[in-house]
Amino acid sequence: MIKKRCVLSIAAMALAIPFALGTGTFADESREPLKIEGKETLFLRVLSKPFAKIYQSADLSSPTVAENLPAMQPYFVYEEKAPASDLESYRWYKVGTDAKGTTLGWITSDDAVKWKQTLCLSFTHPLGRNQVMMFEKKDQLDALVRMPVEQRQAKTQEYYTQINSGNISNDFPVLSVEPKKAIDITQQFYLLPILEYDQFEIDNREGRLLKLAAVTRQSADAREKSDIRSNEDYREHAVSESTAIDASTLEKLNIDVVWAMDTTNSMMPYIEQTLKVVQQVSDNIASKPELANKIHFGIWGYRDSMDIPGIGYNVQNYTPVLQTPPDFVNTLKEVSVTKVGSEGFDEDMFSGIHSALTETTWSDNSIRLIILAGDAPGHTLGHKWNATGQDQNTLRKIANDLSTYIFALHIQEPKAEQFNPLAEEQFKTLSTNEGMKAETFYALPAQEVEGFGEATDGITQQIIGLLEQKQQEKTTLEQKESQATADTSMQNAATEIETVSAPPVSDFAVTLPSTESSENKTSETEKAKQITGQTLQAAYVEWVGSQTKAEPPRDIVAWVTDKDLIDPSIQALEVRFLINKRQLDSLKKTLQGILSAGREGKIGSDDFFSALQAASALTARDPDMINNANSLAETGMVPEFLEDLPYTSRIMDMNSDLWNSWSIDEQDMFLQDLDARIMAYETIHDSPENWIQLNRSDDPSEYVYPIPLELLP
Repeated sequence: MIKKRCVLSIAAMALAIPFALGTGTFADESREPLKIEGKETLFLRVLSKPFAKIYQSADLSSPTVAENLPAMQPYFVYEEKAPASDLESYRWYKVGTDAKGTTLGWITSDDAVKWKQTLCLSFTHPLGRNQVMMFEKKDQLDALVRMPVEQRQAKTQEYYTQINSGNISNDFPVLSVEPKKAIDITQQFYLLPILEYDQFEIDNREGRLLKLAAVTRQSADAREKSDIRSNEDYREHAVSESTAIDASTLEKLNIDVVWAMDTTNSMMPYIEQTLKVVQQVSDNIASKPELANKIHFGIWGYRDSMDIPGIGYNVQNYTPVLQTPPDFVNTLKEVSVTKVGSEGFDEDMFSGIHSALTETTWSDNSIRLIILAGDAPGHTLGHKWNATGQDQNTLRKIANDLSTYIFALHIQEPKAEQFNPLAEEQFKTLSTNEGMKAETFYALPAQEVEGFGEATDGITQQIIGLLEQKQQEKTTLEQKESQATADTSMQNAATEIETVSAPPVSDFAVTLPSTESSENKTSETEKAKQITGQTLQAAYVEWVGSQTKAEPPRDIVAWVTDKDLIDPSIQALEVRFLINKRQLDSLKKTLQGILSAGREGKIGSDDFFSALQAASALTARDPDMINNANSLAETGMVPEFLEDLPYTSRIMDMNSDLWNSWSIDEQDMFLQDLDARIMAYETIHDSPENWIQLNRSDDPSEYVYPIPLELLP
């Protein structure tokens, strides 16, 4: 399944909003909504602002048929009217809840924003970057990004200083700002639809200027704009530190640690080392009962294809329910290795990671960690024994959407030196966690079995250390909150206790110490602790954001850039496409058709587009249209919603000449990448709890998922 804990809470919340429909609802199945200009299949929609009204006719004096509309409610547009006179500053839209001719009435452009394409923005992990500033006018932001580097950085820092201090004038160019706390769109859904965008260059990098609408709030103050020039409450919320938390929330913290471990016959010594470490953890926690239920362990074993006689299993879950350390010690004793070898050196490592990500029974309110341990690479895309059909790139995206952090321990076997570079590339990509500039990757020679135990010990020490530190912080916070309550009582003032900001999480990150050993090198334990500390910092920041439910900007229209303005090498915003199930199914069929044609053309040396004709029946496309096409974009096979998206699509520009210019290996890589995306779409499709119902009347085929552009073909 692709997403963590509670993506669809927004749907339940929307259903709870007062939504009084009158008798104006009218269904005419012969009518269709207006199309987006230049499109044949994409309908025009608007998004309601909080507490908007729908009128019976295009007249403010006419009766209302719906009031108190929830924010970000999309409506299909059936008619559009210009202002009736110079006295009107707004347009009128006749709207409906579906594309089947069901209309409700009329809404003004003051109460809705036009949404030409279902594109939205999500904030990337906040660790290691600056907050996204939202400018009132495009030319203000454009002037800033065009400044010389040092001047731009100085001006940007000046803006941040003013925002943090609250010393903001009425003509301050920044309208609003992203909160410092993490907000995860796949867990706490919010909608920042893209209304316009332009591309630009900053420090020799391509960036985007994006006009967004923020209509995400559903509460009594939803129409209180998050304008930091006038809304001091929102400004204070936005500048609250990323780890600020109260004691009762901190009490919920627990950590799940799941091993995804190669259990072929070469791995037994490392399983035994893991057992020793977990035994030590269990002994330590026995004397600290406050930690007993704060950490849980699990293990997935992976091997290779069941086509290999005697292999035993491809993937096995030894812990259907995650276990406390003492119970996990007993489970690890039962983990055995296969007595037969694989055919070749590669294993089905990707199936092990995929199962650990999507099938583990994770605890509520947990930080999710996976420790990948193996000595061989996974079967690459296209290999007959790659059971998931995925690779390190798609699995990393799935891990991001599941807020799961991966630690990779690569055991380098000298006898298989030629396989180590591939394994290292795969392990590093899988362990490039969000909020990190470097991967959480650790490699050591196979003969250093004790070193593996020390590295595992370093990882677990940091995890336990985090829990211990947060227990101490909770006690401190409780004391401060209790004292604040007492002081308030003495003053007879009913004021709210201020949330206390916890010490920076980086305090528990171990820095590499200077060593005095004769070999003048740091122990394996300390190396692993250093690598682990930074990753736990990123995981904790995201966890705090999920628990405190930081609020994104609301009820504004502003301009942003998707790059960090001080360090443009850092991505600050990610463009996502709200794809519905019908579109996902269409995209999957399209890729299957292209995949089939590509394989036929490669094997039979046929023209690529001739092979597409044979595959066109799969997608019900016109073979003649395909035959006359100069590129895939002209075949009619490529879904229209892929056009005009702000990214470079490999399939849109594909033509027969380009295909034939590729070597067999290059064609294979292209087809294998398409296959991996098909499998990723199946993973997304088969997680019903993670699809978002934007309209109350939507049937399941209209539910949407905020898919990253990088997962589109």
